[in-house]
Amino acid sequence: MLYAAALGGSFFGILLAYLAMLPLFVVGLSFGRLALMLSAGAGAIGVSVFGGVYPGLVYALTHAVPCVVLAGLALRNRTWNDGQTYWYPPGRLLMVTSGWCVALIVVGGVLLSSFGQGYKDSVVTLLQSMADAVQGQDQALVQPMAMADMAVILPGLIAWSWMIMATLNGLIGQTITRKLGQALRPSPRLADIEVGQRWIGVFALCVVIAFFVPGDVGFGAANVAIVMAYPLFFQGLSVVHSLLNHWGAGSLGIGLFYVLLIVLGWLAVAVIALGLAEPLINLRTRFAGRQNT
Repeated sequence: MLYAAALGGSFFGILLAYLAMLPLFVVGLSFGRLALMLSAGAGAIGVSVFGGVYPGLVYALTHAVPCVVLAGLALRNRTWNDGQTYWYPPGRLLMVTSGWCVALIVVGGVLLSSFGQGYKDSVVTLLQSMADAVQGQDQALVQPMAMADMAVILPGLIAWSWMIMATLNGLIGQTITRKLGQALRPSPRLADIEVGQRWIGVFALCVVIAFFVPGDVGFGAANVAIVMAYPLFFQGLSVVHSLLNHWGAGSLGIGLFYVLLIVLGWLAVAVIALGLAEPLINLRTRFAGRQNT
C-alpha cells in the first residue's frame, strides 16, 4: 500500500512510498527469513495486481528482493570458539546494498549500449524528456550542455537516493523491532563499519577508468565509482564520530557536523576521502582504542 501510494503521482504519495521497505524489514528482523519471503512475495503480487506487471517488477527489483537479501544477511551469525556470537558485519551490509545498485547500473548499461542509442545518450534523452515535460513555453529549462553534465552522474545519484532509503528503512525497522522486544539481532554500530581492501581497490580502478576511458565504458565506470563510494562514506562517518568523541564534542558537536554536512554538500566528498584513507591511517584505532574483530 505504501508503494502503491506513489502510483498516483502526488507528493505525499511519493513520501509514503519512501517507507515502503519498512514493513518488510520489520517482518524480517522480528520474524525471520521465511516470514519475510512470504511478505515480499505478497507485496510484489499485490503491486502487480493493482498497478500492473511493470510496477510489480520494479517493486520486486527495488524493494522485495533487496529486503529479503539484506535482512537475511543481517540475521546471519556465527558463534566463535571464544564463546561470543558474531553477527554479519554492518560494513558488508552496506557493500551488499551498494553492490545491488552496481549490478543494476552495469546490466542497464550493457542493455542500453547493445540495443539502444548508448548508455550516456539514453540518460541524456531521459533528462531531456523530463525537462520538456516541465519547461516553459519560450525557454528551455536546462541547456543542452548542462544536460550532458547532469547525465554524467545521474545514475549514481539515483542509486544514492535508493541506498539511503534502504539504509534508513533498515535502521528504523531494527529500532522498531528492538523497542517491541522482538529483535532477532543486536543493532549494528557505526564504529564497527569496515570496508574491505578489495572493495577499495575496485573503487580506485573504476575512478581511473572513468577519467581515462571515453564513451559508455567511462560513463558506466564513473557511476559505478559513485555507487561504490557509499560504504566508504559511512566508514568516513565512523571516523568523524570517533574524532569528535575523542575531542569531547558530544552530541552537540555531532549534531552541528550533520547540519554542516547537509548545508555543505562538498563535505560528503571529504568524508568519503576520510573513509578511503582510514585503512592506512587507522584513526579510529588511535583515538577510540577500537579493536578489530
